[in-house]
Amino acid sequence: MRYTPQPDHAAAVARDPYRLTCGDIAEQSRSSTSQRLVIGVEYALADEPVLRRRVKRMTENRVGRSIYWAMTAACEGQPASYEPGREAVEAVRQGKFLVQPRPEAWNRPDP
Repeated sequence: MRYTPQPDHAAAVARDPYRLTCGDIAEQSRSSTSQRLVIGVEYALADEPVLRRRVKRMTENRVGRSIYWAMTAACEGQPASYEPGREAVEAVRQGKFLVQPRPEAWNRPDP
């Protein structure tokens, strides 16, 4: 069965990305609407003032992906209703779950 977030919940998350739940993350692979909801939150949280220095050092894309990994870790053992955003932002601010740049070797064709 295809999962699509309830419109009122999606609207609440659009207004406040911290409203994203572990259930939203768990169900994101079931529809493109769910995927876009989670991805939008990654970037919205990457724009938080507390992460500005991190974005300058890493790029917004890497910080957003780092937030995603921090949220998935924060959701381990939590109920579907748990909202992992604040925990994830703080973890990334502290330097945890950081997505690293690709090694230069990845930029070359295979021999």
